[in-house]
Amino acid sequence: MRAEVAVVGAGIIGALAAYELRKRGLEVLLLDAGKEGAATPASAGMLAPYPEGLSGEVLEAALFGLERYPDLLAELGDWGLPLEADFSGTQVVALSPGEEEAWEAREPLAYPVRGGRGARTFPGGYVHPRALRQALLKALEAMETPLVPAEVDRVQPGRIHGRGEGGRFSLEARRILLAVGAWGGRFGLGVRPLKGEALLLEGAPPPMPLFAGDGYLLPREGGVYVGATGREGWAPGVDLFGLRWLADYAHERFPPLEGARFREALWGYRPVGELFVGEVEEGIYAAVGHGRNGVLLAPWTAARVLELMGVGA
Repeated sequence: MRAEVAVVGAGIIGALAAYELRKRGLEVLLLDAGKEGAATPASAGMLAPYPEGLSGEVLEAALFGLERYPDLLAELGDWGLPLEADFSGTQVVALSPGEEEAWEAREPLAYPVRGGRGARTFPGGYVHPRALRQALLKALEAMETPLVPAEVDRVQPGRIHGRGEGGRFSLEARRILLAVGAWGGRFGLGVRPLKGEALLLEGAPPPMPLFAGDGYLLPREGGVYVGATGREGWAPGVDLFGLRWLADYAHERFPPLEGARFREALWGYRPVGELFVGEVEEGIYAAVGHGRNGVLLAPWTAARVLELMGVGA
């Protein structure tokens, strides 16, 4: 088996990079291990550069992503793949005089928040991450880009080693992109897992993503996404501590959710570390360290990969 470009990891980062590479005529092979705890299925899909406190080059990268998303979703819509998304803004609610002053929170609240003193709306929005990934994979399939279920455990210039459905394999690849999220440590990349837990509730959603205190809400599939915890290590699943924190946060902070029905608990490992998109060895590239902003930074990451590989924009 051979590939011009092999992308290891089919989350939002890997799938979008593969899509942009394929659009420019490169033969791409996408490999994914289907890891439990992958970040994309549990992600909020928040597009909130300013409430997330980003600055410098990372803020510029985030603003690039925010600007790119409407066109990207329109492209995917041309494939018949509509997506849940909104770009009307993100709101930060001040819960104390200090927060009110720091955020200059002088606007009325867009959604009832117990203890809310005022709010400020910033450019931003959200996109549904699971639906976005599914749309990208469908587009790649239509562009005849193979998705191979495989666990890659070693790479070297020009070659990938791993295990697939038929056992051990080794394949040639002129270029390799590692988009492996929290599992980057196995390739010597400086990331670690930070587990995030979230809830999906049946209830009245806010009109836009809403930050209040240590958590946030956003619309999701006609209900409400409530996030999120941040817990070190590889412990899998949502435990009682996480459920209690999320349930108390939703119930105590937001009057419309006091009697909200439970729909689903979500969890995944955020890849925490210094954001890095670059070449680590000749022909081997990595895109790691996106933390809780992977969806937001994915368009910039894909553009940076094109630049590194010398592919025209």
